[in-house]
Amino acid sequence: MLNRLHRSRTIHLINSSIFAFSWIILLVLSIFQTFPTHECLGSLTPANIFLPVAEVGRDITTIYIVHRYDAIIQGISTSLASTILITCIALRFYQASSAFLGCFIMAIACIIYLHNFWKASEAWREASTGRSRIVILALAFMLFLASGYTLAGHWITGFSPVAPSNSGHLGDIGNTRQCIPKQSPSHLFSQLQGNYSHFDNILLIVFFSHARYDANLDYHKEVYSNYFPNILYIGPATREDAGFTHSYDVYVDSYQSDEDTSDPWNYKMAGRMAHHMLYTALQDNECFEGYLWAPFDTLLNVPRLQQFNQSLFWYHSPWGQPVPNPAFGDMYHEATLDRSRHAPVANISPDPSLNLTESWRGWGLDWWWGDPHVGVSECMGAFRKVPSHLRENLAALTDGETRLIGGSADTMYIPGRHRKLFMEMLGLFLETNCFLEIATPTTLHLVVPPGEPIQFVDHWWIYQPPFNASFVRQKWVEGFEVDTFHTFHWGERGSDGVWKGNYHHVDDVRNLLRESANRQDITFPVLTEPPS
Repeated sequence: MLNRLHRSRTIHLINSSIFAFSWIILLVLSIFQTFPTHECLGSLTPANIFLPVAEVGRDITTIYIVHRYDAIIQGISTSLASTILITCIALRFYQASSAFLGCFIMAIACIIYLHNFWKASEAWREASTGRSRIVILALAFMLFLASGYTLAGHWITGFSPVAPSNSGHLGDIGNTRQCIPKQSPSHLFSQLQGNYSHFDNILLIVFFSHARYDANLDYHKEVYSNYFPNILYIGPATREDAGFTHSYDVYVDSYQSDEDTSDPWNYKMAGRMAHHMLYTALQDNECFEGYLWAPFDTLLNVPRLQQFNQSLFWYHSPWGQPVPNPAFGDMYHEATLDRSRHAPVANISPDPSLNLTESWRGWGLDWWWGDPHVGVSECMGAFRKVPSHLRENLAALTDGETRLIGGSADTMYIPGRHRKLFMEMLGLFLETNCFLEIATPTTLHLVVPPGEPIQFVDHWWIYQPPFNASFVRQKWVEGFEVDTFHTFHWGERGSDGVWKGNYHHVDDVRNLLRESANRQDITFPVLTEPPS
């Protein structure tokens, strides 16, 4: 304004300098806001790259419109772009007629105003300047729309920025929408001192292949509810045998939960289709930032898991990237990369075009690949229905060969931004009888975008004692880490052969978590007694 009144070049130079400096600062801040930690730099997405540029471009065109026309035109352009964005989201997700009507009225009002403005302005009748101004307004409109679309990316599958890692910080996840799992808590347990919020918007999905709840559920909840405020226990039956108070403890999903192990050549384990429970939990709990899947008899090393990036998949993948482990000593970054210090990785299938059933010697000797009922031959019917670009992504990991991935499904983390696509692909395998431990790892490796890392979980699957916290301490002495392990027992069988829970394991796991935090040099919260 001063420049227009006094025609001062000095003022113009000052304004230009301030504007240029502000533009640079805004661009830098936008980049740091999008990439808050170095861990996210390895997970670039189109939204990550485009967002800072879109925001800066939007601001520049906003200033130009206000300077060239007025603030009203700028506001109308913003309103029109926002209206179209809201309409797209409503069409995609909500399908509410009232939303469409409101957006339609708003769009008509904006268009009428802009039309009348252009008719009333003599300048717009000049072809040369008119065309340039139309280009500027169109550019501004597209920038507003693209920037808004990017910011709304966490609602829209396939164009979502990588969320900041929660590693090493308390309370750094911005949770603008409170998510509550579809399950009612039945107990009040000890509370943590301090603001422990690493998993505030993560849903821990704990599945039971059999309806063996009792101490297994009670002890599990007593330990882990202190760190995971959102836990969904899911199993094949209710807990009504424990009375009304506990009748809502378990979210029921009994899909193919029958068991018949009498025939070794058609060995029907109760948990063979437990991935139906995973699908159910994902389908009915859509707003969480991530989903950690583990059975009740898997021990979770919470101080280790809190260092994982919640924007990435977690699994003991053959292509997984280990999470740095301070417990490995001063050179822990180098030690972390030493594969000999980690748990075994998941398996890559033999060539599925071969007749694996012909030479199959049973699941005990040859695992499940050749099982005619749940193995590769059954899974390939679903695999062939997977979109070709996803199959090509997996083939890129296996040297161009068609392969499936198999291994324990007792620890897996799915980022919320991949939830929908993961469900769609898992649903294809659920249309067959493909075994849990082939369907879920294969789905993960189909869905993970090219170039996006999978964080490696040091997950141990054991079938020899000790089935308790002592196993973790033994591995520490041997120079290994244990992020999770299965099978963990919350009790033992007595001399009478009857299994009973042992509360000693609750205290022992709590002590183990504190020991782990000390090894990781992490400040870990202290338990306080619940109010009486």
